[in-house]
Amino acid sequence: MKDAFIGIDLGTSSVKLALVDIDKVTRGRATRTYDLKVDKGGEAVQNPREWFDSVMDGMEELVANSSGLEIKGIGLTGQWSGTVPVDRDGEALGNAIIWMDTRGSDEIDSLTSGFPSLSGYRIDKLIRWLRKTGGAPTHSGKDSLAHILYIKHNLPELYEKTYKFLEPKDYIAAKLTGNFKASWDNIALLWSTDNRDPNDVRYDDRLLSMSGLLRGKLPEVIRSTDLVGPLKEDIGNRLGISDVKVVSGCGDIACSIIGAGCIEDYKSLIYMGTSSWITSHVPFKKTDLFHNIASLPSGIPGKYFIAAEQENACNCMEFVSGLMGISGADKYSIIENLVSNSQAGSNGLMFLPWLFGERAPIEDPYIRGGFYNLSLDNNKDDMVRSVMEGVALNSKWLLNTVEKFTGRKIEELHMSGGGALSNLRATIFSNVLGRKIRVVTDPRFSTVKGAAMIAAVGLEKARFSDLSDLGEPLVDYLPDKEENTVYEREFQQFIEYYKNNKKKNERE
Repeated sequence: MKDAFIGIDLGTSSVKLALVDIDKVTRGRATRTYDLKVDKGGEAVQNPREWFDSVMDGMEELVANSSGLEIKGIGLTGQWSGTVPVDRDGEALGNAIIWMDTRGSDEIDSLTSGFPSLSGYRIDKLIRWLRKTGGAPTHSGKDSLAHILYIKHNLPELYEKTYKFLEPKDYIAAKLTGNFKASWDNIALLWSTDNRDPNDVRYDDRLLSMSGLLRGKLPEVIRSTDLVGPLKEDIGNRLGISDVKVVSGCGDIACSIIGAGCIEDYKSLIYMGTSSWITSHVPFKKTDLFHNIASLPSGIPGKYFIAAEQENACNCMEFVSGLMGISGADKYSIIENLVSNSQAGSNGLMFLPWLFGERAPIEDPYIRGGFYNLSLDNNKDDMVRSVMEGVALNSKWLLNTVEKFTGRKIEELHMSGGGALSNLRATIFSNVLGRKIRVVTDPRFSTVKGAAMIAAVGLEKARFSDLSDLGEPLVDYLPDKEENTVYEREFQQFIEYYKNNKKKNERE
């Protein structure tokens, strides 16, 4: 029997699961989808019970097809900056407030304001947050801290009933083990942990008091490779497995770097999922408050990773294609054909991807997207292609900022996530960014594979140094100089549009 590990990636639109053996070979995959509710007033919530039912259903499928393998551990990753209020038994007391939700923005404004101030932060508080945490609460209200404060001030009965506030992946871990623990990278957006030593992250009493959080309502913080606990007996019996340990794992950004094999410092990844990010491990703690980028404790103890996330990526194509009535089993083939029928620059049409505001390189919950410079000369081909190009132009904006943050040019980027399954998207990104793009193997499941292998590391069956080849073999895309020239001109228009419309969107 060969040792194997289950990875669970609790995404925004679906949960992905993978069964990976000790030789880093994926032996099984499963996907389950669930609903997302987005409403006026900044609400974005999901049902945690649907999450867990989907996880269990997916694990049953993997275990049923695990002949010849002995499952030793389960590793977790998933959407970050979400909040699940639970009771003492780990049962959700209501919907999970996810990373898109902005209802806590007023609470954050009240918390951070004061005189004298810098960029909306009272200076003494800002200095304390930056020095200890490496960042500060974002005014958009999308951080976990904002979610908890929103509940505290607007839903006091729910707040009083809550035993623990958990991040999404840590809720799944609690349901699997009965224990309330959180990896310290995943808890960072409470802005209440002292991150100055990436080998020893802990809650800071002064930060907790300043933020209005009660330590007793928060989970214990541990490393990504630490055990949350053994799998509960009833769950093991249901699945037909025993003596299985659950390893904490880390948030999706931190885990995606590991799953793509970007273990060494500065080896960079661009991830294309519902949202998108550009990230790498770095050897320093640093904050760029003006562009909402920071280096935070990573999934590899002792390292930091760059947290630089953009709000909208593949969700843009899902939204626009849905409006156009593009659906069915051949949906993505139709999209690829439409994109290929148009040329670089989409015949002058530009798509602005800010459908739900933006996080980085500007924190702006008010900016909104759309089509710019639409004319009678444009057709459906141009519209669909411009969506891919608009997301890529937004990533170029972020790439430029990340390079300034690290002080070095990024010559090539690994690419993973479901969006990397499109050859045309990878080509467009290479041409827009002017960089080599290296698409990892099985890009949609690379992050969940990373979660499975973190479990292997936590159970001392592997080392992080063994994981630098996780993304291989790679498929390379090199930039075309002529098309890059077209996109350089488009990029200037893209930035000018944002600058010219920023204040207008704030007023509306």
